[in-house]
Amino acid sequence: MQNHLLPSEISWLSFNNCILDEADDANNSLYERIKFLAIHSSNLDEFFRVKIRKLLIKKSKKNTDLLDKILTEINLQQNRFGSIWNTSILPELEANNIVYYEKQELLQEHLHEIEYYFKSIILSYIQVIYISINQPKTYFLNNRSLYFLVKLKDTAGNYNYAYLNIPSDKLDRFKQLQSHGDTHYIISIDTIIKNCLSFIFPTGKVVSCYAIKLNRDENYLIEDENSGDLIAKIEAKIEERKRGSSTRFLYDSCMDADTIAICKKAFRLKKDEMIKGGSHHNLYDLFKFPNPHKPNLQGVNYPGLKHLPFENCKSIFDVIDKQNQLLHFPYQSYYYVLQFFNQAAINRNVLEIKITLYRISSQSLIANALISAAKNGKKVTVFVEVKARFDEYNNLFWSREMKNAGIKIIQSMPNLKVHAKVAMVTMKDKYGNKKYYNYISTGNFNETTANIYSDFGFFTSEKKYTDDLKKVFDFLKTKKKEAAPEHILAAGFNMKDKLLELINNEIENKKEGNEAYIFLKVNGVDEKDIIDKLIEASSAGVDVIMIVRGICTLLPGIKNVSENIEIYRIVDMFLEHSRIYKFANNGDQKIYLSSADMLSRNLNRRIEVAFPLYDEKHIAAINTIIQLQLEDNTKRRIVNSEGKNELEILNIDKPRRAQTEIYNWIAENNKEILLEI
Repeated sequence: MQNHLLPSEISWLSFNNCILDEADDANNSLYERIKFLAIHSSNLDEFFRVKIRKLLIKKSKKNTDLLDKILTEINLQQNRFGSIWNTSILPELEANNIVYYEKQELLQEHLHEIEYYFKSIILSYIQVIYISINQPKTYFLNNRSLYFLVKLKDTAGNYNYAYLNIPSDKLDRFKQLQSHGDTHYIISIDTIIKNCLSFIFPTGKVVSCYAIKLNRDENYLIEDENSGDLIAKIEAKIEERKRGSSTRFLYDSCMDADTIAICKKAFRLKKDEMIKGGSHHNLYDLFKFPNPHKPNLQGVNYPGLKHLPFENCKSIFDVIDKQNQLLHFPYQSYYYVLQFFNQAAINRNVLEIKITLYRISSQSLIANALISAAKNGKKVTVFVEVKARFDEYNNLFWSREMKNAGIKIIQSMPNLKVHAKVAMVTMKDKYGNKKYYNYISTGNFNETTANIYSDFGFFTSEKKYTDDLKKVFDFLKTKKKEAAPEHILAAGFNMKDKLLELINNEIENKKEGNEAYIFLKVNGVDEKDIIDKLIEASSAGVDVIMIVRGICTLLPGIKNVSENIEIYRIVDMFLEHSRIYKFANNGDQKIYLSSADMLSRNLNRRIEVAFPLYDEKHIAAINTIIQLQLEDNTKRRIVNSEGKNELEILNIDKPRRAQTEIYNWIAENNKEILLEI
């Protein structure tokens, strides 16, 4: 490992440890803390689904050492997770008169209640498979599903083994039982099943019952994307995921050695695939942990604020005509994006709508607006990226729905993912001339995630944006690259080269004694050429400040390498998802908002869009947001030269929290605008 680089897997785990920090923070509300535990579990589950297989199959000393470091860190985090749950969350639940049944003795009335629920509901989903120790058979575990491995003893004293499913895919994982006085009771279906095993195995003695779970590799590679039916290949690969190679077999740490050996043999496991866990797995189900006191214990609600220029207007397009509009979600309502498409769908002067879709909601209002537009006689063209990992089925579904409505669908390009989030509405004005209205975003066209992902959305009818976006849409249609965009940066065209040029410009300005600095806010950094150029900038004395939510392989603060680079993380109630590139440019600062991270996949294997801001009002707003984030001393972590996170303790007597301050700042701006009106 080069001394200025960190393995991406270790960096990602460092980010996931920040999630545990939030779960461990007593200043967060109880159910916010439970939510962060769910996020941590979900993240770790995805880690084993997509990031670990290459280390398991490519045996080398380097990979083995890295795998050991990864598993050591994961074990530390799992132990910390358990400690937070047992010593902090459970006592706080009880302090609020909420009892979570796990190992306690159940009240008599609850025994009757769970027995009824088990016999009438749960049992209809239970499938029991007996393991024949002497048969050379491989038993199959579904990916990410929950099971119990049960050890039985028959009347002759022989031990037998069976496994059965925990139907959390069919039923709510947690059930609220009848309250007793002011006390509320919650139980998992796992615990219900454990208490009712005698109904499943009436003739044998249950010796032990342990939770098990298997993760399978869900990465897939299409060997040749340029020939044959790409969509059919994708669909086939999605099916293959269900049978992918095992990457993690989680088992209860209390499991005895004989039972471990049975699991290893029955499920054909390797030693480095077997990982000790707790008595419950898939704790991302904690997202739906019942709250009998709701909305209490949930934390502060931050409803999306109004964007006043769009309020009380007959046409959103008239407002965009007068001035470009910049919105910040979820601080501001995503309603205006829906309004943009809904008005386009029914406006008699709209001729055409074009849009790229990467991840859309399963009940997408935007997709329905596009369908309405097509039925209203508009020409609608939609590029749907069906290679968006884990959203392939959803995107394929909407592709078919929209195609059936008469929409022209362009699906996935060979060897490229289209990650840009752009839309263009073509309208005829009163003179019959064409007018274009554009929407460019840092986040997906997804009204569900827009409530929790922090992103920017930009509406414009300016010709310079339109001309550049036409080049992107023309490429998606024809697969031919003509002239590169002049104002926007587009990965697949000019983005990486332009970014290197912009960084190099700061280096030259610094050498000439001019104002020079770089600010980057992204979700990940690993692109070699960008990292090398940032190191060159640091060596030239250019101050580089970065806010990187997730993977960052570049280590800051290393003497004679990255000593002028500072890196931070912000983890809070909203997922930091927006990307900002800012360059001093000798006092004439350049700011871009983007869909692209500084990752190799974004800059080299995707179509992305970064758009410049020219309006002074918008530039000032972004600078305020950047400043608020850099002044955060409660949720902003400093990434040190080893890649670890450190919370800043300075000025803690004056706590600053960027996300709440951004929300309040936008709310105050609204008040000032209303006073002016």
